[in-house]
Amino acid sequence: MRRTLVAVTALTLAIAGCSSSGSAGKTGSNAPPLVIHAVDAGTFQEDFNPFHLEGVNFGTSGMIYETLEFFNKLKPGEITPWLALKHEWSNDGKSLTFTLRQGVKWTDGQPFTADDVAFTFDLLLKHPELNKSALEIAGTKVLAPDKVQIDFKSTSYAKLFNIAGSSPIVAKHIWEKEQDPVTFTNPKPVGTGPYKLSKFSAQLYEMEKNPNYWQPGKPEVPKLKFPAYTANAVQTALQQGELDWAGAFVPDMQKIYVQGKPDQNKFFFPPEGVVNLLPNLTNPILAKPEVRQAISLAIDRDKIVQVAERGYTKVAHPTTVPMPGGESYLPPEYKDAAFKVDVEKAKELLKGVDPAKLSFTLLVPSPFTDWVNVAQLIREDLAKVGIKIETRGVAFADWVSKVGKGDYDLSIRSTQAGPTPYFQMRSLLYSGLATPVGKSATGNYERWKDAETDKLIDAYAATDDLAKQQEATQGLGKIMVEKLPAVPLFYSPSWAQFRTTKYVGWPSEQDPYAMPSPYTSPDAAVVLLHLKPAAK
Repeated sequence: MRRTLVAVTALTLAIAGCSSSGSAGKTGSNAPPLVIHAVDAGTFQEDFNPFHLEGVNFGTSGMIYETLEFFNKLKPGEITPWLALKHEWSNDGKSLTFTLRQGVKWTDGQPFTADDVAFTFDLLLKHPELNKSALEIAGTKVLAPDKVQIDFKSTSYAKLFNIAGSSPIVAKHIWEKEQDPVTFTNPKPVGTGPYKLSKFSAQLYEMEKNPNYWQPGKPEVPKLKFPAYTANAVQTALQQGELDWAGAFVPDMQKIYVQGKPDQNKFFFPPEGVVNLLPNLTNPILAKPEVRQAISLAIDRDKIVQVAERGYTKVAHPTTVPMPGGESYLPPEYKDAAFKVDVEKAKELLKGVDPAKLSFTLLVPSPFTDWVNVAQLIREDLAKVGIKIETRGVAFADWVSKVGKGDYDLSIRSTQAGPTPYFQMRSLLYSGLATPVGKSATGNYERWKDAETDKLIDAYAATDDLAKQQEATQGLGKIMVEKLPAVPLFYSPSWAQFRTTKYVGWPSEQDPYAMPSPYTSPDAAVVLLHLKPAAK
């Protein structure tokens, strides 16, 4: 079966930047820099390898390195051409051919061609540690300077987002010189994106406009500054107006940030996946389904949302399917399912478990103050059913490392959304992502291994029939409810605070053209390409 898909969004809108809010003020080099906070960090490492999971600086993917297409997770099914103009499936979904945009250059002046795309996917094939999405790449073929074919070992319709939307393309003439691309920190990145690195220190790195970017006249923001801030410092910076764009949890948004200026100090928190309580399933006690069910029954999610999350989000559906909007992906028998607290039933489930073994450490990233509060509430709830929890806050990088390597008992972590609920379920449940303890994983951090789950994930990937894909996702939702491989808590907000004093054209509920948070890639770059200087 052959299928050709030309992106459904108008290319002219993507090129023009599509936002019309406000009128242009200062332009070009006279426009002010944008000060951005993407993640709480006391210092930065000089790492701009877009394939790294730990230590890589935000903006590397999207702002410097681009993908072949852009998928708008806030508008399922909307795909915008990017480095590729179109794609075409063949060989029953085992071959994917991209027709590439011509005239694109790397920031060192070299032309971007099909050789770069082929090299990138061959790199992922040769070095599985860089293959973050566990793509089953079989090989590549350069068909023309602007056309490349990527072959897969199995039908890969469902992995289009992972292939085209979340795999950054790197320059062959740069990366082929590296003997070990896995450890390469890429201190002088050369990309095709709207920005290039101009300055780096442990406390501040800066990017400047790529003057030869392929989107004419873009970006209109000439310089980006990324200062290092701890969690407490971020709130002070927001309160004092030092930051223009941030992705932070703020406990009292109106008092600390809005300050009576809602037209100037704006925020937008659309859901971006689900925050789960992750049990390490290599722990023999947490591997028991009755223990996980008891934990779930003891947790008061409504209280967590109202107290720890200040009502900025909602309790997740037990299937983890985002609601509203995901109705067609819900298993019919669990359409109206909802979490409820049942302490007595939880105690009953735990009667066969040695109480001395019901003691766990709950690992959280200490900069995420809302999650720290969530952990405290969970500790209090689980104490009511005889489960002892020690909460432990660690630095962000340490948390990423420990959870990725399975060095934890319980942890809190969000699962990112995708074009459909399948993508977050695959990230959460696919056994192919479950690396051995001690080796960093790119998903399935709880290390769930279940033949029925994998069968459903494979069934979705084996077809481009929407009804069959929905049926497979419904099966995965049923597994989430009945087997509880992870414990869903609440929908993960895409935290985004932004000021309109310098620039306008930010995403909004009325115009959700991309996820608004500065830490979401490649969406953050799409946001920057929409911004225009505010009228003066």
